[in-house]
Amino acid sequence: MMLRDAINEIRLRPGRFVATLVAVAISVGFIAAILVAVRTEENSLARTNALPAAKADVVVSDYFLELDKAEEVIGGVEGVDAFAPVLESPVLVSSKSGKANLFRVLPLPEEEFRWASLVEGQWPSGLTEIALAAKDAAKIDVKLGDSVEVGGVEGEVKVVGLTDDPAGLSPGTGYLPAEFGAEADSANFWLIRSSDPEGTAARLLAELQGTGSFYNDTIVATAENYRTESLKKLTGDFDVFRNLLLGFAAVALIVGMIIIGNTFTILLTQRRRQIGLLRAVGASSGQVVGRLVAEAVLLGLVGSLIGVLLGAGVALVAALFTGAIHWGLVLPWTELAIAVGVGVLATVLSVVGPSLAATRVSPLEALQVVPTVTKAKRLSIARGVICLVLFAGAAVLILMAFQAPEQGLLWALPGGGLLSIAILLAAPFYVPFLLRVLGGVFSFGGPTVRLAVGNAVRNPRRASATAVALMLAVGLIVTLQVAVATMRSSALEAINEQFPVDLTLRSQEPLEQRLIDRVTGFDNVESVEFIPSKEVQVGEGFGSDLSVRSVNPVVTQWELPDKMIAPEDAIVVNDGLNLPDVVELPGVGQLRVVQSAKVESGLAAVSEAVFEKLPGTAEDREAWVKLKDRSDLGSILNDIVSLMDSEREITVGGGAFPAGILIKIVEVLLIVLTALLGVAVVIALVGVGNTLGLSVLERQRESALLRALGMQRSSLRVMLLVEALLLGVVGVGVGILAGAFFSWLGVTTTLGMMPEGSRVDAVFSVDLLYTGGLILVCLLAAALASVLPGRKAANATPTEALAAE
Repeated sequence: MMLRDAINEIRLRPGRFVATLVAVAISVGFIAAILVAVRTEENSLARTNALPAAKADVVVSDYFLELDKAEEVIGGVEGVDAFAPVLESPVLVSSKSGKANLFRVLPLPEEEFRWASLVEGQWPSGLTEIALAAKDAAKIDVKLGDSVEVGGVEGEVKVVGLTDDPAGLSPGTGYLPAEFGAEADSANFWLIRSSDPEGTAARLLAELQGTGSFYNDTIVATAENYRTESLKKLTGDFDVFRNLLLGFAAVALIVGMIIIGNTFTILLTQRRRQIGLLRAVGASSGQVVGRLVAEAVLLGLVGSLIGVLLGAGVALVAALFTGAIHWGLVLPWTELAIAVGVGVLATVLSVVGPSLAATRVSPLEALQVVPTVTKAKRLSIARGVICLVLFAGAAVLILMAFQAPEQGLLWALPGGGLLSIAILLAAPFYVPFLLRVLGGVFSFGGPTVRLAVGNAVRNPRRASATAVALMLAVGLIVTLQVAVATMRSSALEAINEQFPVDLTLRSQEPLEQRLIDRVTGFDNVESVEFIPSKEVQVGEGFGSDLSVRSVNPVVTQWELPDKMIAPEDAIVVNDGLNLPDVVELPGVGQLRVVQSAKVESGLAAVSEAVFEKLPGTAEDREAWVKLKDRSDLGSILNDIVSLMDSEREITVGGGAFPAGILIKIVEVLLIVLTALLGVAVVIALVGVGNTLGLSVLERQRESALLRALGMQRSSLRVMLLVEALLLGVVGVGVGILAGAFFSWLGVTTTLGMMPEGSRVDAVFSVDLLYTGGLILVCLLAAALASVLPGRKAANATPTEALAAE
């Protein structure tokens, strides 16, 4: 019965429920878009980074095996349906225009392991033919039919095919005929197809362990796990996707509950008279609450499903923009189902409190437009007590979030929820005060402005409902925008701390000046400095031969973190090296041993004075590169990979790679958020329009009397516009403060739940231009929202309006 009544109510008055439906859809849409976008981008980057494993089910890496023994060792394991070695070679491909790039060239894989398709031409059939990825070929000005030079292949090679391989973080991709790898007698990377990847990986691991070619670095894993771990290694073992997903999902959940709860409260305020009539004709409190809860379930379910579709659509647009759609849109169904459940649950929980409050009002009081003075005073006292309790509860929970950071988010979520409810519930106390202060500033505007201020503060309930609609929209924008900026700056700070040097070039042999000159000439390079080193035996046993470096001059010159400076009385080594607390160095004497995870294995650092005393000749085996923009990952790759064919002994490291990947991910999230925040402005428009429309209805007689006393239609419209702008400025101001706090709370507690060793400090950050622009749009939305109610009030004749009641 209640469900049928709820369906009829929604069907007969759909306009009344639009704001709530949009609020639910946006809230769940945020969560769904973040889930789909992050998972899709993660899948794309992981598959592109481990391209040969794109069509495999199981991967065996760093396991050297002779090709003629592969059938016996790998093919004989239960569950292996097919297997193939990967014989890729990094080679420099040069065009006749003089442009060159590093390509990983592979023998053409068998059809079942082939991840790419031809977009033009054909597959190569001889060693004088090659197929290149179309996007990578374009970078070196190569078209179908052109001839190129390929490192390791004599003579010119004709480009007979262009493929749809995605342009990614790795070098370009090229394919030579299968006989390209015919001379190889072994491989250390194997692809396996299996209908039972987990079981087959376990059986392979058991089979290969203990054999002569199985080392600590050998990996036997499902292709999915291999791709995930490879991506983590590329970002310095910082799980960018997991941490971003946790942070944004938490923020979206908090914001969603705020939006849904307040929108439903406004809806019940508009239905005050209807609830009073239901009670007057005999409906019990339980029946009214049951009907409202049934409406909430329906709205929550429909809105959540719309939100999932909306979020997936926005993520699809983002994937098309970034190119991640090449590997398909990833829809994490379990997580999306949870998002739908959260939307329904949040809607139901949001309606319980306002429903119970509405049913406590007597029928006669509910039928009154404005509560009596006595009732209003009693409600004000009750509201104040409830707000104090909520603020106290929120303070305790938020304090607990920082006292127990391992479970910080579990405390912060209910704490943020209570605080948001308290801020919204307390709006009738502080909104009129802020309106009076703001109105006093603009009182010089004449009687129309003074009337607007008086109207705005006359009914605190009505004024706060209007301001709260904008608080939510602005709070939503600021919360998510600041969360994006804070997550980005926090993660970049963590990467900068772990990898303070943009790029490092290291070799077993002294670096030649020509190499440094070449790197210095790259567009994105600001400066290059040699790091001198000496080979010294420190202690005894395995790993005691260290390359001791003098890094202090460069650290000081480039203003790198002070923690990188080696103390005058110490030697800084890798924390995995087993050394006593004090060691004896030749020519120096005793030095303290300082262990650090930031020093790579086989390396050490000492002060400049200590380095000079060490015996031996200083050699420049390492160079540090300072970039103008370390986030410009594309130019870094294009420049550095061109070195790797001719300078294969060079090892490249540094923080530019993980920083560039993070920037790419954040750009995708900004695309998603921009689209969703655009719809959030619609919420503000609908919310402010609804409450201003309610205000006009409640003030029909007042507006008619003003018109009868001589106020012009234009003045009435201006009065409503000024009122909307005053409420808008107050709503925007409170929304900015609350949004900034909620974003900081969500990001800080999420990062605090990371393991102690990899915990990242939150670095609060605001994108003033981006966030300010959207806030300005919200103020414009407030002004636009006053147009229709103002037109309605101005066009009604005084006699009609006075007769309306």
